[in-house]
Amino acid sequence: MKTVKDDEQQDGLTREDYQKRKQAENEQFEKRDRKRVQVERDYARTHAEDASPEEEPTIRSTAERKSRNLGKRLNWIIFGLLVAIVIVYLILFFVE
Repeated sequence: MKTVKDDEQQDGLTREDYQKRKQAENEQFEKRDRKRVQVERDYARTHAEDASPEEEPTIRSTAERKSRNLGKRLNWIIFGLLVAIVIVYLILFFVE
């Protein structure tokens, strides 16, 4: 059975060395992350100016129109199914 001390000896690292290495890795990660965020902001700024404001409402209105049309169709289908169910019950009730 290996212990923590055995693992440290195999790696040749002390706790202090391990903590320093972890801290350096975290600092590198934070540095890369800050740079990534800055690049994303710059990209968003440059491309937000290029996009025309008319495109987004058109897409939104098209989606809303399609959603409304689908809702109307589903309402008619539900109504038709209810009428069909009533007809089937009437047939079953009167036909013996």
